Order: sequence, then structure tokens, then C-alpha cells
Amino acid sequence: MRNAEPEDLDQVFLIELESFKEPYPRWYFDVLYIISNNGEFFLVSLDYRNRVDGYLVAVKRKSNVCHIVSIAVRKDCRRQRVGSALLQSLFEICESHNPNLYVLEVEIWNMSAQMLYTRHGFNYIGLIPGYYGDKRHALIMAKYLPGMLVEKRLY
Repeated sequence: MRNAEPEDLDQVFLIELESFKEPYPRWYFDVLYIISNNGEFFLVSLDYRNRVDGYLVAVKRKSNVCHIVSIAVRKDCRRQRVGSALLQSLFEICESHNPNLYVLEVEIWNMSAQMLYTRHGFNYIGLIPGYYGDKRHALIMAKYLPGMLVEKRLY
């Protein structure tokens, strides 16, 4: 597990293409990489051959909110705890930034991702109709850390 580097971005994009019905465009990962150099988070997981087998991008929304923008794992590496390792790495890195809340959106039909997030302490807090397109709704999931003061507008 490490921070993404420019040479990782083509592999990240291939994972994006195989993971999502409407993937982000390739240039978006260049932008995310540039943003990640300004204190945001763009992590990659590597397999034993040093190939990217998963990635996670998160941004700070407020001083105490971390929004997970995207997380995906290469198809042949799924169900091998790569997603869990990426989330755990993010939590460890973010400890020094004192987040009180992690938030993300997940497609309502993506049960495997929802189970992953639930195992890591996320709960359902809302629904965004049509977020991913016609009849493709998003669940908003959040992980609150102890002692958090909840604000009305999360991000």
C-alpha cells in the first residue's frame, strides 16, 4: 500500500473501466493525482508483481470530514481483502488529520461494496435518487468516530 504515482494511473484507469458501468474518464485520475499532492488521499494497493490491484481516492470536505470519492479493486483480486486493506490504510493515514466522519456514496444494488463498508463501521444515512443515472440510486453511508459533533450539512 502506498500513495499513487503517475505511472500507476493507467492501471488505475483499467480497474475503473472494469469496475463501473459509467467510469470516470482517464483525465480525471490525472486531476485526482494532482489534488492528492495537496494533502488529499490517493492510495494504491500493489500485488506481488508490483501491479496495481486496487485504488482509493478520498478528499477532505471540511476540517473533520473525509469523503471517499472512489474505491475499486481489479476483478481478479476481489474477495481477497484488498478493499479492506485500502480502507484500513486510509483510516490510519487520516488519524493525524483528526477526522470525525467518513462519508461515501454507493450504488443501491452494489451489495458486496455495502457489506465491505458495513464491516468497517459505515452506516446508511441517506439516499440520492438517480445519482448514478436513471433508476440507479446511491446510498449515502457514513462512519462516525466517537465524540463527534454531527453537523446538519455533512459535506
